[in-house]
Amino acid sequence: MLAQSMRSDFTFKEPGALNALLGYDWRVRGVLTDKEVLDGAIDQPVSTAVLRHLQRLGVIRAAHGVRAQGGRMRLWPLAEVLKAQVILDLRAVTGARLAACVDAFAAQTGMLDDIVKDWERHTGCQADRRRETALCGQGADFLSQPEALSRFAAASVCAFVARNGLGRAETPAFLL
Repeated sequence: MLAQSMRSDFTFKEPGALNALLGYDWRVRGVLTDKEVLDGAIDQPVSTAVLRHLQRLGVIRAAHGVRAQGGRMRLWPLAEVLKAQVILDLRAVTGARLAACVDAFAAQTGMLDDIVKDWERHTGCQADRRRETALCGQGADFLSQPEALSRFAAASVCAFVARNGLGRAETPAFLL
């Protein structure tokens, strides 16, 4: 199991800055609150327990911020949300356990990280090809086919980008 410091990142230490940041749309700020993730950013069934499980499996890592009223708030960088989306999409099409889906990408060192880092190349895509891409890799060993997994992950990221309008959100002028 990962140590706590490996599973989370205490990034937002200034409460005023965190409050100011949260005033912007998550598509502009690049981090999401638990509520934003659970309320529809990810289109597969997701709960706090699922996010924690993915975190324990080492596939995603939360950032934390200090709240003005005290305590801390968990935040999810966009890349981490994209990874969660890909894993949950893979579970939905294969019916495999969450840990098996995580292991499939873990066996392909760096593949998932590379695909989610390059999410901007999917800006403008409209088609949701997750199911179609999964059918191309159909078979008992889909989870062990690197090329099929790569195509599927790219299709999942593309669907997320299109559905959430990433790249179309207006950035405030002073941030340009």
